[in-house]
Amino acid sequence: MAFFAWNDSYSVGVRRFDSEHQQLFAIMNELYEGMKSGRGKEVMGTTLKKLIRYTEQHFSSEEAVMSQAGYAELSSQVDQHRQFTQKMKDLEGQFHAGAAGLSVGLLDYLRDWLTTHISIADKRYTAFLNAKGIS
Repeated sequence: MAFFAWNDSYSVGVRRFDSEHQQLFAIMNELYEGMKSGRGKEVMGTTLKKLIRYTEQHFSSEEAVMSQAGYAELSSQVDQHRQFTQKMKDLEGQFHAGAAGLSVGLLDYLRDWLTTHISIADKRYTAFLNAKGIS
């Protein structure tokens, strides 16, 4: 069973974003599988870099659509995205400095942040974007 399990309750009603969210779950599951198989340190560097790169790409995509549509809560989304991205970059720096490793606590944080962000912040844009013809 996957540590980061996608289900339709996370759908934000925009196929592109649902697909990108599923990809984020998949990358986080790579971290989990590496840790579970005892290769956490081996996979963390490359997978964390992949997670940061894909997260930045997704956030940029999401923000561009929200901006073009005139979404009123865009600044809140941007703030949340930047905080998460900075936390991941800080963690990556700590990992490369030898001060951080892959732990269940980190995986819990990633899962909780992503599922909460999707379930609360992202779901707020569903009706708005759908009304603009974005689905």
